[in-house]
Formats: sequence, C-alpha cells, structure tokens
Amino acid sequence: MKLLRLREPVAGSHSGDQVQAAGSVLLQCWREGAWQAVATDTAFQRAFIANASEAGYAIPEAESANGEIATEAEGVISALAFEPEDRAVILVPGSWVWNGLENVPRAARRQSTAVGYMVEEQLAEDVEDLHFVCEPVAGDLCSVMAVSSNKLAALKGQIERLGWPVIGAIPEYRVLANTGANSSAVWFDDDRAHFWMATGKGLSVARPLAGVIAESLMIPVDTEEGAEVAGAQVGAEDPSALRVLGDVTELELATFEQLATVERISDAPPEASFSASVGASVPGNLLTGDFQITLASDGGPWWKKPAIAVAACFALQLAFFVGAGVYYKIQADRADDAARTLFSEIFPGDSPGADLRRQIMGYLNQSSGGGGEFAGQLQQLSKVWATGNSGDLKLQSLRFDGNRGELVLQLRAANLGQLDSVVGKLGSGQFKAELLAANELDDGVSGRIRLR
Repeated sequence: MKLLRLREPVAGSHSGDQVQAAGSVLLQCWREGAWQAVATDTAFQRAFIANASEAGYAIPEAESANGEIATEAEGVISALAFEPEDRAVILVPGSWVWNGLENVPRAARRQSTAVGYMVEEQLAEDVEDLHFVCEPVAGDLCSVMAVSSNKLAALKGQIERLGWPVIGAIPEYRVLANTGANSSAVWFDDDRAHFWMATGKGLSVARPLAGVIAESLMIPVDTEEGAEVAGAQVGAEDPSALRVLGDVTELELATFEQLATVERISDAPPEASFSASVGASVPGNLLTGDFQITLASDGGPWWKKPAIAVAACFALQLAFFVGAGVYYKIQADRADDAARTLFSEIFPGDSPGADLRRQIMGYLNQSSGGGGEFAGQLQQLSKVWATGNSGDLKLQSLRFDGNRGELVLQLRAANLGQLDSVVGKLGSGQFKAELLAANELDDGVSGRIRLR
C-alpha cells in the first residue's frame, strides 16, 4: 500500500527554488519513513487552481519537452511507478474537508444532498457545490464530511488520467483515527496541526493556531445544565487524555499539558501506522458516489470478461445455426435430387424444371376433367409402394390418358408373384387394376399395369 499526499502551500511559498502559485498543490509520496516530493506536469497543477483562465495560470516551473517538470532537486521523485498489485491512498489537505457530527437517519446516509441540507447551517458554502460523506459513529449519530465537488472532480480526473491505482482519498486528520486507542489526538505536521476527536470528527489548522484550537476543544464548557467537560462529549475512554504525535516543541507541549493529560507518541510516525493498518476499504473515503474510481486491471476494464463471455456465446450460437443450416441444405438437396429422379421416371419425356410442384400442378390442370382421377391414382400407387418391398420394385414408365382417365404403369418386380400382389393392391380401392402384359427378364419380371 502506497501513501500519497496533496499539500496546498501558502501563496508565495517555495518548493526548492520554485515559487508556488496561488492554489497550486504539491504531490508527495511516503517512502523510507519520510515524505518525498513527486514531480507533476502542468495539467496536474492547473487542475486544482480555482478560477483559472482558459490558458490557466502561468506556473513558474521549468518543464521538459514532454511537459513533465524538470527537477534537479535531491529527493524529488521524477515519476510514480506502480506494480500491478500496488494500491494507493491519497491524503488531501484537511482544510479542504469540513467535518462535523449530526444525527442522520439510516435511509438518508447514502443521499449526499439530503445529508448536506441537514448540516447546511454549519457550512460556509452552498450545499449544491459540495459532496458529502456520512459515516455512522453510534446509533444515528454520524460523522459528516463535506468537500468541494470541483476539487474532487479534479482529483478523480487526474487519477484516471495518470492511471494511478488509488482506492481512496481521505483528509489528513483522518490518519489519526487508526493510530491508537479511542482517544483524542493532535498531529504536528510541518506547518500544519491536525486534530482528531474521539467522537469521529477532525480538522486541520495552521500550526500557530493549534493552541487556540486545542483550548476551545478541550477546556470545560458551561451549559445551561451546569459545567460539562468538552472532552466527555466525544465518548473517549479518558476524556482528558490527548495523544500528541509529530515533531512538537516544548512550548507547544506545555500548552497541551495545561489542557489535558498528554501522552507523547514518538515510537512510529502516524503515516507508517496508517499504511500498515489500512485494508481494501478505506474509512472516511471521499471518493464515493459520482466520484468513485474503478480500478483498471491488466485484463482491461471490469466489463471485459463478461463481454468476452457474451461474444463467445454469440459465436457458438452462430456456429450452431450455420451448421444446422448447412445440414438442412444438404438434406434439402438430397430430397430435391430424389424428387427430380422420380419425376424423370414418371415423365420420361419431360425434363424437371426449377419448381416441380408447379410443373406437376400444370400437368394436372392440362388434363380435361381427369386431374382428380390422376391425383387419386397417384395416391393409390403411393400407398401400395409404401406397403410393399419397394427395394424390389422399380417404376420404369408412367403414362396417363386424361381423356380416358386411365393410368398405365410399367413396373419391374422380383418375380411374377410380387407383380400379381401389386396388381391386387392397386385394384383393392376405388380404381380397377389389370395386368396387360408381363415379360420375364434375367433379373426379374417386367409388367404393364392399367389402373382406371
């Protein structure tokens, strides 16, 4: 887990030899137990400058030909590099995020605008311009954070543009929530002081104001019902306990010792403790709702595998339909060949056309009054053909006389008995069948049958 941080320096302050523009931000990375500056391009800097013109502020930084900041300062990381399994958390300036406590019903906690109107009176900005994150503390009591939507949009845009595997962004003071027991804490961080109260709220102030802020937070407050210790309101195990982290001076330490029971924490920096404790989900994550980031993996976006599965199913279904079509096409060609062969046997003097059905219907229509008889005689012949041993029978010729209404067949059978059987079956219906002639062949018997 890598820890990144955005710092918002005071206008006119310096970073090495460079003068920082108003509203610009510095990017730092926690590495080897210390914060190290990371070089950023102009697009990254301009993204966080409010009220910038279309061309943006002229940031006085030397740039290389490819737009990256050219820096020669020692300890400055030229570019961030992430392994495929790496994840990162970004600390945003605590001054960007307002944090307070409010009773929020469970049904409204995921509705950013609804939460905003519940704390509207405590805010200096318009609710419509802010993004709200609500986290339960105890019962309906929730820790509500509010941050500018424009700043979150800029942060999300840069994360996606640079392809960083960021899983969350939290205010700096939120680091203190995971650095010890359920007690209040203050962290002295260069020119900033970060406070975290055990109730689940925090704030960041300029370091010279730390004593004044601590006095307003820790001293007893008189209420209508009597004296009440402010620390007791936060639900701490010891209301008067205060953990002090960071590089604190003797004067600052003496100020806090007058207000609370101070526990000096100097064994490990809070950044290291936070990095070791954070997991897949980041408490206090501001990148939620419309600003949630979907990590891109080596396999592509999340929808790539489902799309491949759908495409594979479509390809298999298409192959099945193509195979079925080819199979039925072959079967249809075979049936058509068989029909044309039978047509040539029935009408030896005619060649089969493209539409056999229409051709046969034409023959039927040409027969004056005999079309119905011809159809019935063919139906009777088909029944006999189906009940007999068709392998030994072969239709040699067929002639129909429409005027007389008689059908003359030339059949070849295995023997004379089979030929007599066919004649008997043809004559068992409404038509009369008679054997006109029979000739013995080398491989069977050929006979002419008249059906009328």
